[in-house]
Amino acid sequence: MDPYEVLGVLPTTGDEGVKRAYRELSRKYHPDSYVNNPLAGLAEEKFKEVQEAYDKIMKEREEYGQYGKYGAASPFTPGSEEEREVQLQAAHNYIDAGHYKEALHVLNSISVRSAKWFYYSAIANYGIGNNIVAMHQAQEAVKMEPENWEYAKLLNRMKWYRESYENTSYNYGRPTFGTGNLCCDLWCADAMCECMGGDLCTCI
Repeated sequence: MDPYEVLGVLPTTGDEGVKRAYRELSRKYHPDSYVNNPLAGLAEEKFKEVQEAYDKIMKEREEYGQYGKYGAASPFTPGSEEEREVQLQAAHNYIDAGHYKEALHVLNSISVRSAKWFYYSAIANYGIGNNIVAMHQAQEAVKMEPENWEYAKLLNRMKWYRESYENTSYNYGRPTFGTGNLCCDLWCADAMCECMGGDLCTCI
């Protein structure tokens, strides 16, 4: 389980906020508070979960610096443009690592949503299979910044893949996944990687 979810904080929460959440949950689930209580077993399990989550977060931040493994902790004023940029970078890093749910968790904490926000949200939603939402998000990114070729490229590839999928045949009443053409499928996967600065196949 995500240690940030266990403590009920965001990856963007600073060290003090993490420590405060840790102390509150430790007091809440401490075994001494559940003596002769039928919920003692569950409380002890939760208590251990909290300890492990806090330890994991602190070790990660100690290893990767004050901004954590994904550049998530922010020293900036909450809601400021600087903080939003740090949060967007954290989302980018999560996406780059294939942690799409975590990326969406960070993105959903941002109230001001720019074209870049919709672009990252489209990729993250596509990564967890929310293709319809991803399409709408990509369309919004292009609408906000029609001159951005990366956003347009992502939207065009999504449209192409959807049309290819819709044209595939159904086997035994179940939809076939992919286009049915290995080269086309590989090309589409490479396109998604390129959107995030990677390159699955250098020959494509």
